[in-house]
Amino acid sequence: MKDIAKNFKMRLFINNKLVPLKPFLSNFVKQIILSMVFNLKDTGKPEKIELILEKTEEEGGEKK
Repeated sequence: MKDIAKNFKMRLFINNKLVPLKPFLSNFVKQIILSMVFNLKDTGKPEKIELILEKTEEEGGEKK
């Protein structure tokens, strides 16, 4: 997996702002995500992987 991870770069954006990551954290998160994706069926050879986390609940526990 390390060899595959070298072929990908990872960037973290929070609220559309680039957040710089230390190399250790970047490689750690990248390897976890790539491991999950490459173990899924029918993913082929991904060129770009996007993972989007969005807040779905407002304060007070009510869903949007």
